[in-house]
Amino acid sequence: MNCNLRNSLLILTCPLWMKKVFGQQLLWVFMMSRGSSGSVKISLISLLIGENKIRLTPGLTLQRMSGVDAFMIYYARKDQELQDHLTETATLAKAFARVFGCENAGYLAGLLHDLGKYTQAFQVYLKRSLRGEEVTRGEVIHALQGAKLIEETIKDHLISDIIGNVIATHHGGLFDNIADGERTLSVKTNKCEDKLHYAEAVKEFFPSIDEVELKTEILSFCQTSQAKKLNPSFMLHLLTKAIYSCVVDADRCNSADLKINDSITNWVDLIQRLEDHLSSFSDESGINKVRKNISAQCQQASSRQLGIYTLSVPTGGGKTLSSIRFALKHAKKHNLKRIIYIIPYLSILDQTAAKMREIFSDDSGEVILEHHSNIELQEDDYAEEQYRLLTSRWDSPIILTTMVQFLETIYSNKASKLRKFHNMSEAVLIFDEIQALPIKCVHLFNEAINFLQTFGSSTILLCTATQPHLHKTERPVLLSDKPDIVRIAPDALKLFERVHIEDKTQPAMDHEQIAELVKAQIEQGKSTLVILNTKGDALKVYEKCKLIECEKAFLTTDLCPAHRLNVLDRLRKNLDPKTKRVTLCVSTQLIEAGVDISFDCVIRAEAGMDSIIQAAGRCNRNQENPTPQSVFVVNVKGEKLSRLQEIKDGKNITARVLRENQGKVVLSDEVIDQYYQYYFYDQQKGKNIGKMDFRSKDGNTTIYNLLNDNPLGTVAYRNRNNRNYTGLPSAFRTASDAFSVIEGVQIGVVVPYGDALQLVDAFQSSYNPKQKMRILKQLQKYTVAVYSPTFNELKQAVSIVSDSFYLLSPDYYDAEEQGLKREAMFSLLNA
Repeated sequence: MNCNLRNSLLILTCPLWMKKVFGQQLLWVFMMSRGSSGSVKISLISLLIGENKIRLTPGLTLQRMSGVDAFMIYYARKDQELQDHLTETATLAKAFARVFGCENAGYLAGLLHDLGKYTQAFQVYLKRSLRGEEVTRGEVIHALQGAKLIEETIKDHLISDIIGNVIATHHGGLFDNIADGERTLSVKTNKCEDKLHYAEAVKEFFPSIDEVELKTEILSFCQTSQAKKLNPSFMLHLLTKAIYSCVVDADRCNSADLKINDSITNWVDLIQRLEDHLSSFSDESGINKVRKNISAQCQQASSRQLGIYTLSVPTGGGKTLSSIRFALKHAKKHNLKRIIYIIPYLSILDQTAAKMREIFSDDSGEVILEHHSNIELQEDDYAEEQYRLLTSRWDSPIILTTMVQFLETIYSNKASKLRKFHNMSEAVLIFDEIQALPIKCVHLFNEAINFLQTFGSSTILLCTATQPHLHKTERPVLLSDKPDIVRIAPDALKLFERVHIEDKTQPAMDHEQIAELVKAQIEQGKSTLVILNTKGDALKVYEKCKLIECEKAFLTTDLCPAHRLNVLDRLRKNLDPKTKRVTLCVSTQLIEAGVDISFDCVIRAEAGMDSIIQAAGRCNRNQENPTPQSVFVVNVKGEKLSRLQEIKDGKNITARVLRENQGKVVLSDEVIDQYYQYYFYDQQKGKNIGKMDFRSKDGNTTIYNLLNDNPLGTVAYRNRNNRNYTGLPSAFRTASDAFSVIEGVQIGVVVPYGDALQLVDAFQSSYNPKQKMRILKQLQKYTVAVYSPTFNELKQAVSIVSDSFYLLSPDYYDAEEQGLKREAMFSLLNA
């Protein structure tokens, strides 16, 4: 044989006898490439018989050029061949999607996601970019070609809507499948056909598509949904997001040459570290014996099957470590990949993270990942990049995050957020203080965890002192059989009777009368916590208490996070038995859930029963006083709750429950159960119908409907086309734009606290974009979020720094007590 090496192309010319057999010249063409280890890889590319070409491997084209055989290699990016990127991404997406039962859909979407790069237009664009020429990111379309191939090849519109949307949007965000009465996939793949060079792309790469295989996967998924009495359309919308997550993550990981670690976490080691910590606890006191029993029951329950369970423990019962003990052993038993601990408030997350790092000796950050807005990054590029990668993927053994992060990941349509969704599968998800779930999010939350348990092989643990009736709503949580993993004997429960609730709601009290009640407690030497429903009432009560002789503290979200943490540290020191000083704290409800702090007395403005019980958990928390201490419930005269509808609803139902249960123990299971029966019943009737489905601002639909059957979209389609829509009607983008866990638009304003002003100076003097981003992250702990009306009040006190953020004048921030002020403190404006 004759052998010629041309540009790494190996052409073997067959002997004369083969020419006689075939009657013409026969060539084998091989591609020679060198691997990362230095080895040489030889791949059969094409078989040439005379002037004819048989293409055996996609991505390589051989042409006759002046009597010389030339070839073209298509690239995905620098030094990565396109065919390698597609097959490797597809294989990884398939592995990620296997747990959801849609591995073939994941594989196909991964295989076609960059089909548009098989065009001269994209390859020229890539070469220009690599040469350093100025190009516009996305100027050459490369995602719609794969979506168009799906749209033309797969006849079932439901399947093509799912896979086509995933492919078309893998660099942005899922679109509404119906828009203006038209099928979006068809519109998008047809309107800019001249820019797609579609025929050129599919000529180079047209893999076989087995629609029957895909239908089998989707049919099985729908049958499971129906068997569980789950809405198939809503579950299919979540499946679409799961496949999208798998493909986006696989694409990003392969592009970055990131090796996926498939090894299971060493749960045995982490279990031992927790057991060592628990063994140091004393069990001499009665309450510690009960805590130890609760922990032991959680350990025993860890052997149960995957499912959705509840952990109902009185405040101070040690549910945080008990739930982690359950999760660690449950993860080991079922070979799960991670534990995700979800908390409603950042104030709790800080203390939980500190405790976890202490227990698991995780100074390096290899075990625990914190993902929330207040995290501070190390000042080096590598650490920053690693944190960004970890938070985008959620691939650590233990993840600590917030309910906002959890819900806004799942109900986003954005690739950047949904990328981590698939890593919520094969996990234990612990929801602490689940009673704090906003009522508007109840059904969306229920369906999300039903999906993760049913299709993601995850276990969910709902933790609280007051278990809400999530399983009794219109779209219920599918609790496992005998879901309570802990039972506490009546005698043991009595040990948690550290307080008694005193109903002082009649008559209503003004701010001065509340201050008088505070003064009476302080004069008895009792450190007192006052919790009001609004910042305005909190400030007015605090002002009335100024003359009371004791240590004082004020806590609202008008204090920046760093300021609040300093106040909490000072309170803990004042309330520590070793350094005890009689202290008054006036706060909004931000202090009441999960904050490990203990006062001698609590005064709580009337609100939902769950809030009152959480507030009571800040009183005599560790049974410092063997006699139950007072928690006074007061009705604030003139209280304005028009913008706090959930608090108002809870307050009204609590008033009813208190009236109907005079003389009974308010903290009894019977009374709490009655409260939730009334509360959830009221949220599902009359004007409240659809409230738990997250109603849109205009009231015409709900986010649940947009993602489920999308009646507005399907009616528009039927009116325009005179036929029913047969695909998946989900309005991904519209629902995402309308969804927000925190009500209303808030504007962040940097306040002059701590070293905030020095950071502002550093930001203004820096010309390094990465350094500027790092400073912006550090400034978050000195930022107060305000609603638009408050921002408008403060306009004269706010300046814009380098067109990047707002900065508050020092005259409008009280760094000693009250935080943000609506009027200047030391300005000539007040003269």
